Amino acid sequence: VELGWLGVADAMRLPAMVTSAALSSLVYLFGRQLFGRAAGALGVAALLLQPHVFFHMHMACFDAPMVTMWFAVVYAYWRGLDSRPWSVATGALWGLALATKLNAFFLPPLLVVHWALARGRGTTLSREGAWSVRLPEVPWFLVWMAILGPLVFFLHWPRIWFDTFERVRWYIAFHLQHVHYFVYYFGENLQHPPFPRALPFTLTLVTVPATILTASAIGAWAYVRERARWTARWRVDEEGEGQEASAQDAATTRPRATGWLILVNILFPIMLISAPETPVFGGTKHWMPAMPFLAMLAGFGVVWAGRRVVAGWASAPARVALHATLAAALIAPAGVELANNHPFGISYYNELIGSHRGAAEARAMRQFWGYTSRQAIPWLERDAPRNSRVWTHNTTGWAWNDYLKDGVRTREDLRSSSLARSDYALFHHQKAFHHKLAELYRSYGRVAPVHVVDVDGVPVLTVYRRPERPKKAPRVKPVKPPVESP
Repeated sequence: VELGWLGVADAMRLPAMVTSAALSSLVYLFGRQLFGRAAGALGVAALLLQPHVFFHMHMACFDAPMVTMWFAVVYAYWRGLDSRPWSVATGALWGLALATKLNAFFLPPLLVVHWALARGRGTTLSREGAWSVRLPEVPWFLVWMAILGPLVFFLHWPRIWFDTFERVRWYIAFHLQHVHYFVYYFGENLQHPPFPRALPFTLTLVTVPATILTASAIGAWAYVRERARWTARWRVDEEGEGQEASAQDAATTRPRATGWLILVNILFPIMLISAPETPVFGGTKHWMPAMPFLAMLAGFGVVWAGRRVVAGWASAPARVALHATLAAALIAPAGVELANNHPFGISYYNELIGSHRGAAEARAMRQFWGYTSRQAIPWLERDAPRNSRVWTHNTTGWAWNDYLKDGVRTREDLRSSSLARSDYALFHHQKAFHHKLAELYRSYGRVAPVHVVDVDGVPVLTVYRRPERPKKAPRVKPVKPPVESP
């Protein structure tokens, strides 16, 4: 900001954008090592073309960075199953994840469950002439997480350098006792638990583009079908390319249970939010850590389907054309949906529910956070007189002023104000604020908006203009009659 390279709002969003770029690289790296380069690239596309994910990658909040850190920890853990340095990296990365958001506390038990599936079945008690006991290997990743995780978390936050236990207890209690905000869920008003267990599963089904869901389902089915991969002895070569271990390597390369690792990282974030007492106000962002793994499966599903279809084809051009067609079938529809929906990221619903209009008819929640005010600025610049005052509803005053200050448009004089003093009013179509609409009608004395911001005909923001206030007659100072002289 001080250098003039970025405005305030963009500078605040920069960390999420940088970490999301790192996430894209990690998804490609992991996907390439598991399924090959084409699948890795398609996995990145399947991640970026999800409108909800793409939207949060540009938000000044912790959710996208947390997805990156979650994925990085899981990847380092997977590599660390056969590498002590990667186990150390797992501990350090978990510390950074703890420094990002509270979600990281769930990673150790999740990884322990997977480790038990992959390596924990080593305990035996047998008698071959004499009793012998073979214990399982030491989970070094857990040792380093226990050492480096708390250390990094402690060092990153000066506030907990004093009264450490009390302040960490406050931090955890704040999240465990988090307030429940109003959520509109297909006509049902949700503000107090218990919440519907099906909520995260249903919203995933209708907010991820249908082609990506289909490709990921194919990828999961193909992975199960090729059951050798679920317990495959896997190694990564010097170039970072993953492949099945040869017969010679099998004696020294142990199973990774990669299929189970992908499965638990898709299901666990969703199932965590399905608990009846878990706050649901954030919608899809709360289980976004599942999306990179879902995207990797989608990339694998497309590549696997292409290989099955072209098996036995002699013509190389025909094989390339078919693969390109299947890749386009994954990417093109999702890309069109993303372009059509932008910039209303969390208003997106997919083809299975009838897109935006179908979701509106089903009374699904369209948005939160009041971010659509920005789309009203061009119209206000043309219509509003100089120094007009705007009631920005669910957009905070400082956010509105930053939009204007950062040169979104040229009118810095459109300052935010209270409803009673405003000349223009913005109303965000969010059920939680429906009572504000009646207040607006009373204040303005009219119900018809003067401008509507919509996506596919579904309003997300309406603009109201106050009728011209009656001008008061100028106050005339009374004139005293002249005093007659006697």
